[in-house]
Amino acid sequence: MRYLLDTNVVSDFVRGHAAVQGRLRSVPPNDVSVSSVTVMEVAYGMALSPKRARVLRPIVDALLGSIELLPFTVEDGHAAGAVRAALRRRGRPIGPYDALLAGCALARGLVFVTGNTDEFARVTGLLIENWRD
Repeated sequence: MRYLLDTNVVSDFVRGHAAVQGRLRSVPPNDVSVSSVTVMEVAYGMALSPKRARVLRPIVDALLGSIELLPFTVEDGHAAGAVRAALRRRGRPIGPYDALLAGCALARGLVFVTGNTDEFARVTGLLIENWRD
């Protein structure tokens, strides 16, 4: 199986969440990826807290250097647009960045790893795992 990590999973890993770290270390690095959307969200969080970023940046850089980084593609965009529209029609939207991540996972046939399973469970066809458990 191939996995796409949600931003909260990257944060869990960096903060030392034992279950997430253990699971991530048990999966071959070639089977793990993050979207450029997650890279942006992590960079945003670190820009808000430069002092904390100095401590966490080496851990983030090591993680991102060991897994596949996925640029957001046209196919990802089409899938994300369809996800966002379908959820809006049902009156159960998710955040726009979450729609981008779900679209990326769907377009590429990846299992989406998140701690936010309630929100992403609304996305039809999205395979989800929670590594916090």
